[in-house]
This record gives sequence, structure tokens and C-alpha cells, in this order.
Amino acid sequence: MPRPSIASDTNERRALLDAVAGLQNYVSEMKQIAARRRLLYSHMSTRHQRLAKATGYPRRLQDVDKAVTANGEITARIAKLAERDFNVTRAELLHSRPVRNVRVIELLKHFVRDWSDAGNRERSITFPPILDALQAEFGNDIVQKRVLVPGAGVGRLAYDISQLGCQTEANEYSYLMHLGSIFALEQSKDSCSVYPHVHNFSHQISGKEQLRPVTFPDVEPDNRVRLRHSFGDFMKLAGSHNNLYDAVATLFFIDTAENMLTYIDTIRQLLPLGGIWINCGPLKWGSSPRVEFTLEEVLSIISNMGFQIEKRWSKSAEYMADSEGLWHGFYGVEGWLARKVED
Repeated sequence: MPRPSIASDTNERRALLDAVAGLQNYVSEMKQIAARRRLLYSHMSTRHQRLAKATGYPRRLQDVDKAVTANGEITARIAKLAERDFNVTRAELLHSRPVRNVRVIELLKHFVRDWSDAGNRERSITFPPILDALQAEFGNDIVQKRVLVPGAGVGRLAYDISQLGCQTEANEYSYLMHLGSIFALEQSKDSCSVYPHVHNFSHQISGKEQLRPVTFPDVEPDNRVRLRHSFGDFMKLAGSHNNLYDAVATLFFIDTAENMLTYIDTIRQLLPLGGIWINCGPLKWGSSPRVEFTLEEVLSIISNMGFQIEKRWSKSAEYMADSEGLWHGFYGVEGWLARKVED
């Protein structure tokens, strides 16, 4: 698998450094949260503290501390990977602005979703329609085809597509996810453990469930796969006939756009006539979109922007859910295969 290139653009370098600093700060940030939790406990009456202690609550806080330390070993290893592959120095990190700790926590949960047995329940709903569509489209010629996966996260969909034989590019705008993808592919099967549920004290059935570890990756990554990682805004990939893909696969992605129309424009530019766009995901618009379309409007727009929708499907899926928790939320997931029929 090709090695990542060293980030050189000033803004890109800053994003890398902020991600590394966030990874390094994970344990200290979690210690501050733990200290506040203990402070609130100490402000309870003596009687209430005694009742809470009888349940084992203080011991659970100690166990959570240990689990956070174990998580910190993973985040530290990812930071070391960045130092190795991108020549990150301590001097540079002095001027960084660490990403928010919630983003680091999301990264740990993404390892579970993408690279563990526990995450297979979600993947088994959203991945097969995409993989099946690629196989049906390309058949025996699949090894000659180029597939782009923008918003690739920590990379499992792109990896599984590359396992079909496609030349696959996993593009990601978040350096945390980008580094996480590279890290996951360098690990032996089930060699890493994370405690993804210790960050959430709500909806827990028991301390045992909150503190259960999850191992990853659930496969022995094949370094011979035809997979390339790229960092940055996927819209910058467009504009060159030398940078066309036979297919673009988007998963839980198009609703992240500030302007979804620019995403569709870019996908169209990245495909030749006859190329296909396979999408699967909800329409959960982000915090500052310029437009917030309904599904009916989205489908109409796609048809008016040079695509012909040939296949559609609807499913229900969770996203980074705790299978043993008390709360479960489901997305209505819409999928389609659209073929570019006009330039």
C-alpha cells in the first residue's frame, strides 16, 4: 500500500498538527471530566454519598479512569504514527490548537463501527448494497476500475471495495480520521482494544457493559490491496480528465455539505460518461447548510444534473450505536445508483 505523503500546504499542516495535539491531549481532557464528576459527587450529602458508594459507583469511576488510560495508549500510538509518517516535531506542536476532545472520542467509536465485530451489525446494512452494485456493474473487469470514496472516515468501506479488486482511493477531510485509517490498516487482527462506552454515563445498563472493551481490527489487513489514501477536500480533485473515476461511492456523506449541489457537481466532474455514483445515507443536514432539501427534491436535482437514477433502496440503520445501551436511534437510510448520462 502506498505510504502517505508529507503534508506541506500551510493549512493542511496546521490541520495535521491540531489533530496530533488533540490525540495527545485525550487523557488529560478526560481527567478534567473525571475530576468534575468526583467534585459533584463530593458535594452530595454524607448519606447520599454512602448510598452511592454501596452501589460501587466510586469503584466504577476508578475503572473508567483505567479504561481511559488504555484508550490513551491507542491515541498516543496514532500520534506517534503522525510523527513518523509526517515528520511532526514537538516544536511545531507548541503552536497547535488541539481539536476538541469530542472529535477524538468519535475517532475511537469509528474504530468500533468500521473495524470490529461489534460494528458489523451496522456495516451489514449499509455496505452490501454498495459492494453488490460495484460487482454487478463491473463484473470481471473490476480490477481495471477506479473507485473514489470521499468522506472515507477510518476507511473500512474503501478497504472492502479495494478487496473486490478495484483501484480505490479513500479521501478524507478530517486528519483524525485520515490518521485513524492508516493506523487501522497497520495493525494485526484483534491486536488493539478500546473502551468506547466509558465516555457516556447515560443509558448504561451496568458498569460491566459500560466498561466492556472492543478489539479491532476484525480482519488481518491485506497490505497488498489496491488502496490509496488522500487527505483534503474532495472537491479539489475535480477539473482534470486525468483524474476520472469509474465510480464514486458515498456513505453517510452528502448531508455533510454546506451546499449539496457543489458535491453533486464535483461527483459529476469526477465521472466519465457512463460512470456511476452509488450513495447510501440519511439526510441529516449539518449545522450550517445553505440549503436543506427533502429526499424528493434531492432525487429531482440529481436527475436535472446529468444523472439517471437506475436503482433505489431504503433501509433503517443505527450509527455508532451502543448495542447494549438503553437508547437506540435509527436513521432512515436512502440509497441509489445514478449513472452520468450528460456532461
